[in-house]
Amino acid sequence: MSDLHIELTRGWDLPAGDARPQFDVMIMAGDLTPRMERGVAWLIDRVPSDRQVIYCMGNHEAYGEDIDRTLEKAKAAAAGTHVHALENETVRIGNVTFVVCALWTDFALFGDQRREMAIAAERMNDFKKIRTDRYAQRFRPSHALARHRRSRAFLEAELRKDRPGPLVIVTHHACRRPELRLSDPPKPDELLSAAYYSDLTDLMVPAPDDGRDALRPADLWVFGHTHQSFDRVIGQTRLVSNAKGYGPWPPGEKTWENQDFNEKLIIEI
Repeated sequence: MSDLHIELTRGWDLPAGDARPQFDVMIMAGDLTPRMERGVAWLIDRVPSDRQVIYCMGNHEAYGEDIDRTLEKAKAAAAGTHVHALENETVRIGNVTFVVCALWTDFALFGDQRREMAIAAERMNDFKKIRTDRYAQRFRPSHALARHRRSRAFLEAELRKDRPGPLVIVTHHACRRPELRLSDPPKPDELLSAAYYSDLTDLMVPAPDDGRDALRPADLWVFGHTHQSFDRVIGQTRLVSNAKGYGPWPPGEKTWENQDFNEKLIIEI
């Protein structure tokens, strides 16, 4: 699951007790709460210690914080526990390898990177509420682009390694081209999709050894950020998003943003 946004949620919690589904590993694909260390504490408090948790940073995890500092605090909070707070890192549980990164985007979805970055800088809270360089400067689209490039290189390198069993990628930002028909000329709201999606479907098909070993696609790729549900096989990879989105927020509100969110979704690897 992803995008629980507990900072904007009241009257909802993870299923507990007999209502909790049977699982071995819980994937939290970002945007649990601002300040990632708080998300770690929330997960430790709710997920049984005999179950593992993969916690991927989302953009909201860094709101009100330095993006690297909150990850450091999260790692310190998770040390020695069953929660794995990861960024451009892997962890193996049983014979399954989990490859984790926030991913961000390349702002290249519609072929006008400069304009897409400018629209994101103007319209997105990410570039107003996140700091970087030890709080010295505001996080900008250029920083997000640099992080995307590092994460893409990291993902491709992992897909070219030998592995003992299935491989699961966990990112916050989306990895596929959205089903969106653009106006002519495109409207800013449409181009803003480039801050949510990158087209990484080339990593979902095998590639021959080009001197870096052959690329074998992931078995499963879990992502979030779009506040939508998605479950489809592209190439050789199953893509799944199970995002709650905002809400509920009493008084009066009894449900949350994404009506297709399944708080008991189980995937067998």
